[in-house]
Amino acid sequence: MESKTPIVITKEDCHRCHELKDWLHKHDVKYIERDIDDEEFTHELLHDDNFLKTFCDADGCIVNTPVVIHKGKYWFKELWGISGLREKEAKKLFGIK
Repeated sequence: MESKTPIVITKEDCHRCHELKDWLHKHDVKYIERDIDDEEFTHELLHDDNFLKTFCDADGCIVNTPVVIHKGKYWFKELWGISGLREKEAKKLFGIK
């Protein structure tokens, strides 16, 4: 799933998803939002080796939203700290000065 536009994987009732989307809007970052509960999208993810290596093991797959797919990689724990969004990391990832 290579795309120049970041893809943000979200789900209903996800506080961090709203926090990230608000932050992206504030910094005028264009992105594509995909719902983890969308069966077609989940099917695509399950055929992506990077996704399987990152989120799945013998017991199944665990995905904590939001996840950002950008620059050929999945970003999730790198963007969050105890106090919320790590702005410095997010700025670096999304190319914000």
